[in-house]
Amino acid sequence: MSGLSALVLAGRRPGGDPLARAYALPHKAALPLAGRPMGAWVVEALRACPAVGRVVVAGDGLGLPGVEAMAAADTIGATVEAALDALGTPLLVTTIDHPLLTPAMIAEFLDKVPAGADCAVAVARADTVLGAYPEARRTWLRFRCARVTGCNLFLLAGPPSRQVVRYWTRMDTRRKDPAAMARALGLRALALWSLGLLTVDGAARRLSRRVGARLAVVEMSRAEAAIDVDKPEDVRLAQAILARRTSY
Repeated sequence: MSGLSALVLAGRRPGGDPLARAYALPHKAALPLAGRPMGAWVVEALRACPAVGRVVVAGDGLGLPGVEAMAAADTIGATVEAALDALGTPLLVTTIDHPLLTPAMIAEFLDKVPAGADCAVAVARADTVLGAYPEARRTWLRFRCARVTGCNLFLLAGPPSRQVVRYWTRMDTRRKDPAAMARALGLRALALWSLGLLTVDGAARRLSRRVGARLAVVEMSRAEAAIDVDKPEDVRLAQAILARRTSY
């Protein structure tokens, strides 16, 4: 896959972002990490990936030079739909608070997306993340044989992915509630999840049937793929990781 467009979600939260307020910044993208703004790390990773052609940031007032920008809508889903209208598919989507993203991670994700998938989402297992960074605090979804967390990396591969985006909009308010997310898959899925019998791939198949699009889950091998920056402890962890990278 080559020449695809990438969308970086950088909209402001209603009422402002707590992390930006904590550091007295106009936007969390401006948070300095290892000598450059957090948002610059994300854009640089995308630009350095051979598969990515166009990079668009959805947000305002970010202060990132040379970035193609579009307005962010009131919700993530509405922003992504607007980007689909403007950029089409395939569309790679990530977030401005993902400074540990690298071209190698992007390439791994894209290489692992199965042929025929309409939409793909990256996840990492708890043992992968906590094995490398036991201090990392993430939201875990418990499935049979695995606990996983999202990696803020998505591929909208074809037109049916718009149906996934609309479902995603409905689910966004429940993203910190694993049980609510399982209920959205149906009563049988909830029963399987409650008994610890629902697998990650099984959940993807059930969700695919519900939304009418083929959804794939891609497991990432690098713990850093699952570490975004939402809290001061995330800042400290990301700062340490980036400092080690830049010292080599």
